[in-house]
Amino acid sequence: MYQVSILVPIYGVEKYIERCARSLFEQTYENLEYIFVDDCTPDKSIEILERVMEDYPNRKGQVRIIRHERNRGLAAARNTALDAATSPFISHVDSDDYLSLDAIQLLVEKQVETGADIVTGNYYSVYSTGIKKRFEPEYKTKREMMRQLFSPRSGIKSIWRRLIRLSIYNDHHIRIVEGVNYGEDWLQIVLLTYYSKNVAKINDHIYYYNLTNVGSYVYSIPHAPELWHQSLKTAFFVEHFFSDKEPEYQELSRRAITNTLKVRMSLAAKQKNKAFFEDMKHKITTEYTKYYDEIGWNNPLVRAFMCNYTLNGFYRRTHAFCQHLLVPLSRK
Repeated sequence: MYQVSILVPIYGVEKYIERCARSLFEQTYENLEYIFVDDCTPDKSIEILERVMEDYPNRKGQVRIIRHERNRGLAAARNTALDAATSPFISHVDSDDYLSLDAIQLLVEKQVETGADIVTGNYYSVYSTGIKKRFEPEYKTKREMMRQLFSPRSGIKSIWRRLIRLSIYNDHHIRIVEGVNYGEDWLQIVLLTYYSKNVAKINDHIYYYNLTNVGSYVYSIPHAPELWHQSLKTAFFVEHFFSDKEPEYQELSRRAITNTLKVRMSLAAKQKNKAFFEDMKHKITTEYTKYYDEIGWNNPLVRAFMCNYTLNGFYRRTHAFCQHLLVPLSRK
């Protein structure tokens, strides 16, 4: 069995890194390389990691800890790990999450069986109140997986829970723009899937996605509109990438931007962030007019746009009211 590199960015996870590290060091698959990237974490995460390593002397020689000279963000940490990886296949693990102990074994076995460039497993969502099973949408071909990645109803488009051939990253120069730390998962997996020859999926639940970390980007979103703009940057990059590709993907990427704009406005109202809601309105009428003009008045984005901040916060109950009583907003 070939070597697999497990790539783990570390920042502010002293409450979770021990659980994560033990799940990695106790993998049933033996031929592993561990690359931890310390993005100048201000807590004791690295100290705890090094202490845990002492309990696994057979794994210590497989571990590399790379330290950034300054804090550069998640995207840069992922890039650093990719640049350092030496295995034919890699697997991303976020340092507040953890794996089932046979995760890598199951992914590798499926890859050997199918020859796939990307193998994906199911995952668990971990809440403070319990754990819930999540199922990856079914697909048998690369085209089916691509359509799932563009669908707003197909769940999380993350880079974790997968085994990925490293040469796709390197041959096609796939790296994340430093500073884009939210939405970078989707960007990576869309490009990787597009360039892959074939993909596969296992039915096992192999990854535990931790939703209790209040220091994560997910928890920061309501208070950090700049992260929302980062997800738009990702969507615009994807649209540009597919601008000279197959018409089907051009259309899917355009729809992705429209949906992202709608979701951002809805979330701004739901989170009672009027400033960001109005900022999104301004950008749609000045910078993103292409999408505003194309989608037509029956599109949910326009209905949300027509409603004011207060009404949009109760959008599901008032969308009919918004449609019939509010006039289109002038863009002048």
